[in-house]
Order: sequence, then structure tokens, then C-alpha cells
Amino acid sequence: MHSGILTELGDQLVDELGSGSPVIADADTDIVDAIRGAVRLRAVTDHVLAVLAAQAEHVGVAKRSGMTVRELLVANGMAPVAADRCLRVGRALSELPSLYRYSSNGFLSGEHVDAVVRGVAHVSTRTKQPVGSEAITEVQTTLVGQAISGASPAELMRLARAVAIAAAPDDDTITSAAEDATLNEMGWRQGDDGRLQGSFDLDVLTGERLICAVDTASRPRPLPDGTPDPRPAGRRRADAFGQLLDCAVRATADDAAVRAPRTEVVVTVPIAERNTVRLGWLGSISDRAALLAGCDAGITQVDLDQHGVPTAVSATKRLFTGALRKAIIVRDQCCVKCGAPASWTDCHHIIHHADGGPTILDNGCLLCRSCHTAVHHQGWEVFLGHDRHPWLIPPATLDPRRQPLPAYNRRTMRLDPQEAGAAA
Repeated sequence: MHSGILTELGDQLVDELGSGSPVIADADTDIVDAIRGAVRLRAVTDHVLAVLAAQAEHVGVAKRSGMTVRELLVANGMAPVAADRCLRVGRALSELPSLYRYSSNGFLSGEHVDAVVRGVAHVSTRTKQPVGSEAITEVQTTLVGQAISGASPAELMRLARAVAIAAAPDDDTITSAAEDATLNEMGWRQGDDGRLQGSFDLDVLTGERLICAVDTASRPRPLPDGTPDPRPAGRRRADAFGQLLDCAVRATADDAAVRAPRTEVVVTVPIAERNTVRLGWLGSISDRAALLAGCDAGITQVDLDQHGVPTAVSATKRLFTGALRKAIIVRDQCCVKCGAPASWTDCHHIIHHADGGPTILDNGCLLCRSCHTAVHHQGWEVFLGHDRHPWLIPPATLDPRRQPLPAYNRRTMRLDPQEAGAAA
């Protein structure tokens, strides 16, 4: 479409629809039809903006103006987040013909188009298949079909992550961004009114534990006279978070050594897709993430048939609790890798519970959350030495000889090499 026509149409729409007068419609059907038309008009406008952003980047319009394309879009009235989405979609549409077709005619909203773009990119990165390959074209078709069928953008991303996990190469050295705890961040600041405002960016397993804990404590509680809980969901979650903080403080102060985390995580395993394990809140995770969750959170596995109906429910996996947990703390004293206090640690199954590892003293050790992740995802190994104490083997990237290290509480300024050799 010629740029002059776009300018003329834009001015005409502003004059007719943006005059400040409400849109007049008498019948319900007229209102619904008007909404449908406005939504489709918005979708087409999002498509045109994305194409123009890609063209501006290609021909160097922004560069000649001394700006990036994102800055050019923001300077012309777009919000920064919308500008990022517009540019991301514009760059991808030329390589996704099926998506381009449904985007250009306004059949899919800008949010759905962006979800398909991000989903395709995620699968491509995780599976190392280039965009345009047969496998990625099939993913594009699947995501577009789900969007047309009514799936939300969030559901499209969950589907893309499930596809990526199922199709990813079996490489234990690769950790997806969703499961990489080293990327976790949390921050807060005090607002002008004195209230605390914060944000966090968490790996999928930590996020699942957070949601499970808050959800359990935030269920509606009727008033004494039976009146339904008047608190909105956001208030109930905030109250639950405060309650969890109180519980954590009490647990730390009152014989914390014997206590174990009380989070219970439910995972579902479709029989037709045995490689795809799903969390209740945050979607698909890899088997390695499921093993990490199983160390010190209650795990209940639910097998589903092809219709999504449960066929079997496992008993909740046993945790290191009570006297057993206390015995491990007496032996290890702290995180065996970094020395973090015992109150910060999980009890790790040296031989995974899923592989038949028993919940006994000689199969457990203390690991703080970050070191626990390093053992499951970053190549560190733990074994029980001849002395019945945990020993660690670093990954080859840190120590090419992979020399065994004793537990943190048993390290000295000089490690006797014969003892290390005997432990190995």
C-alpha cells in the first residue's frame, strides 16, 4: 500500500473516530459488530506498523536520523514495550509466510502474532533448527492453528516450550533459559508513599514453588457468619505472601534444623508424550528440573491418558525430614559445596529418588539452592566416600583432572592427596 494512502486513511480515521464523540449503536448486535471491526482494525494496524518497522530498519531510515528503529518508533508515539514487540514481529514475518497471511488480514491480534513469533524463536533456539526448516515450519503451523482455535498468547508460549523440550537434542550440557537459575533476579524499591515495590525474574521451578506456596495460603476464607471472603485475589495473594514470611521467620528461629521445606509440587505426565513433564502452574519442564524439584519438595506424579484423564497417581515422594534431616545436618553442618548455613539448604538425594535412590543418611547431603542447581544442571557430581562423608567432583570446565573435593566442613588448608584418592 502506498505511504500516501496510509497517511490519508490515518487522518480520516482520526477525524471520524477520534473527534471525542462516542460511537453510537442502538442494538446489541451493532455494538458487538463494532467491537469486532475495531479489534480487526487494530490487528491490521499492528501488522502494518511491524512491516514498516522492518522496512525502516532494512533501508536505514532510523540510522540516517541518528536513531535506532526502536527510538524512531518511540519518538513517534509508541510505548517502548509496544515498539519492541513491533520490531520483533516485523523482523520475523518475512520468514513466516503462514503467520504473515493471518496477520495481514487482521485475523490474529498483535499479541497472538507476537506469541507465535516468540514461540517459533524459542523452539528454533532450543532445537538448533533454523527458521524455514521443515520442523520449524510445522511448529509455526501448529501455533497458528492453536491461535485460530482460540488459544491465548500465554497458552501458545506454554505449547512452544513443551514442543521445544520434547524435540530438543539430548544434551546434558544445555540448560534452557526457563530453567537456568543463574539468570534469576529480584529487586525492590520504596515508592513515594513509603510502600515497597518489587519485581523478580525466576526460573520455572522456583516460580512453580512460589506459586504453589502462595496459592495454598491464599484460598478464600469465609467470614465467621458465612459471608464469602470479600478480599480480591490480589489482596489474598499479598496476605498469603506475608503469612509465608512469618512462617519462614518462625521456622528459622524455632528448631529450624529439623524442619524441611513444605512445598508440594504436582507434575503431570501424558502417556502419549512420556518425555513431557508439566507443572501445574508454569507448564513444561525437563526431566532434570523434575529431579531437582524431587529432592526437597513433595512430588506427586499424575499420569494422563490421551484425553487428559488421570490413569495413575504416585505416592508423594518422601523427603529428608525429622531426625534423619537432623542427622545429615550434624554430619555436613552446612552446604557441602559452598558452606552456606544449614538453614538455607535442601537435602539432595545423591542417587536420585527417581532412579531408586533411598531416603537414608548415606544417600543425602546438604546443598543450598544455587549449589543444588549446579549439581543438577552444571556438571558437578556428588558421591559418598569411603569415610561416609559427601565428596564433590567439579566439572571438567573448572578442573580438567576432576579432582575430588571433600565436603566444605572437612576442607583444610592442605588436602591429603592419598585421602582424596581413597575417597575416589
